[in-house]
Amino acid sequence: MTDRKSPRKAAARREWDRFVSSNQPVIASTGLPESIFRSVDQFDSFLSHGCLDHHLDPGSFRIDALNSTQYEALVTLTESYFAAGYEWFTPAALRAADQDNLARRFA
Repeated sequence: MTDRKSPRKAAARREWDRFVSSNQPVIASTGLPESIFRSVDQFDSFLSHGCLDHHLDPGSFRIDALNSTQYEALVTLTESYFAAGYEWFTPAALRAADQDNLARRFA
């Protein structure tokens, strides 16, 4: 028996790969480790917690390690994420003002 991905999971994976590829310059500007972008679930987890809660993260990266330029790039990336049609949730890793701005647009 082979372990096959469902067509829906495969399409979601391709969509995520396209998102990451098309946003590569902004992703690079965030300074975030590549492990955060391995899957949409890991990125969601990071946005929800400010770290990779429940995921393997050998570097134990936390959002408070970002400088102001990197943080602003993360806000831009998060805006692009929701603009691309990913389901809205409050990205608790971001500052309250940034959460509010995004909620006004995407909630």
